[in-house]
Amino acid sequence: MKITKLNLIVILLACSSYSYTQQSDFSVLSQAGNTLNISSLLSPLQINRIHSWELTLQDANGEPLVGAIISVVGGMPAHDHGLPTQPQVSQTEKAGVYLIEGIRFHMPGAWEMEFSIRAAGNSDSAKLEFSL
Repeated sequence: MKITKLNLIVILLACSSYSYTQQSDFSVLSQAGNTLNISSLLSPLQINRIHSWELTLQDANGEPLVGAIISVVGGMPAHDHGLPTQPQVSQTEKAGVYLIEGIRFHMPGAWEMEFSIRAAGNSDSAKLEFSL
């Protein structure tokens, strides 16, 4: 098979989309002043790999928020689509630490992850924006 310049460009683009990486630790402040410290268990982040994040949730005083119900949705606003997976959140044995499982980013670009939080009878939200 003869490799043309166009074929080579297509091959290089396909390879780069699978190996594109990004930082894997984030910190974001919620609407109510709570802090979400997020660390990917896959570091650095990679395209097309299902992975999990550990989220540490603290109130404005730095105390762990336990017993929170957290949901996560994400997507690429510029492309008008969501995540290809539906991440699930569970509380760990550590106070204020939650595990988000089933995260996958399928293409490079600008992503948003939105967190809805219910804790101690209050509703809160936070948005994380980043690029892969």
